[in-house]
Amino acid sequence: LLSLSLTSVLSAQSPLTLRGELDEGRSTGCYYCPNVPYTIKYSETPVRSSSINLETYKALSAQLILTGYWDTTTNPPGMEVTGVQVTTQTLQTPNTVRIGQNLRVTTSGVPGELGVSLISFGAGFAPLFGSGLLLDPTLLFLLGTGVLDSQGQWRFDLPIPNDPQLVGLRIWSQSVLVPASAVPYFSNPEVTLLQS
Repeated sequence: LLSLSLTSVLSAQSPLTLRGELDEGRSTGCYYCPNVPYTIKYSETPVRSSSINLETYKALSAQLILTGYWDTTTNPPGMEVTGVQVTTQTLQTPNTVRIGQNLRVTTSGVPGELGVSLISFGAGFAPLFGSGLLLDPTLLFLLGTGVLDSQGQWRFDLPIPNDPQLVGLRIWSQSVLVPASAVPYFSNPEVTLLQS
């Protein structure tokens, strides 16, 4: 509900840049949704393009910078992609981590940028900075902040308690990158499953 109200503040043709890997539209849980051909992996954000063959980019299984606009004339509203660029600037987390171990979050970008890592317990969508928070903003927690080193990386280890009740919990993560003299932007989202 919050995601729907936040997306309503975006008017048709609002410029937008999102980062992430493309996934099939059925990742939303709808197995026949012709109006949602793709989403951003680990997010239910609809992605379409009338000018670019997105299947080519989905087949790459690569992190992408998608530029375009938020289209409110479609049902459901989603991103109309007008430009795609492959990127190595990413957020990386393991797909799984065992309780009692550390969840390592690695943010990659431009050396000297400030990285702010966030975690949540669900996906969502909130437009900010011409980019998008793809985590549930109602379950959002600050994980840590740090300056990207000379290699353009910053790592943070989150200790996972050795508590069997945590097994099966999924943790969504995303970073905000803050350049010295430019607008902040969001990384791709990631999801980690806690195991025994």
